[in-house]
Amino acid sequence: MSGGQASEALERLIREYGDRAFQFAFRLSGNVEESKDLVQDAFFRVLRSWGSYDAARSLDAWFFRILRNVFLDARKKYETLHGVSLDAGPAGVAEEDLTYGDLLPDGEAAFLDALERSESIEKVQRTLAALSYEHRVVLSLCDMDGLNYEEISKVLDIPIGTVRSRVSRARIAFKRRLAVRLGGRG
Repeated sequence: MSGGQASEALERLIREYGDRAFQFAFRLSGNVEESKDLVQDAFFRVLRSWGSYDAARSLDAWFFRILRNVFLDARKKYETLHGVSLDAGPAGVAEEDLTYGDLLPDGEAAFLDALERSESIEKVQRTLAALSYEHRVVLSLCDMDGLNYEEISKVLDIPIGTVRSRVSRARIAFKRRLAVRLGGRG
């Protein structure tokens, strides 16, 4: 791939996958800055590996598998350098770049509605971050990124039956934890 073609391909990938890639990376890492680094590394790895992509296969599955592998590689590197295991998941959810003021239209009723939505979104994000890595990744790929079970199977390199059971268990765990956070019972 020539320099111009590579640049054009990268721009197209960023337009198509940038937001989804960041959201997926954030759900895995729980950290805004780390997510940006993961996405950047994934795009460069995709560009380097473009010649090995089989156009008959799902680009979504191929891309998200690369992004997942970049996350796992970074996690292993961190654990090796710092002697700390990150298997327990993120300690907390990173602060958002947006403030309440950025989200609010005019008016007190709109303010209260936006505040309530924002608090609910935060509870959902914290609930997702509290799940195990296996549950977090399957929910992210299935329910948030829209990949089907076959694509998830390829991304995670596990059988479709395992994907189905993990998605089911992850949804149950998520529902129970969210109910507790929202004040209900699981």
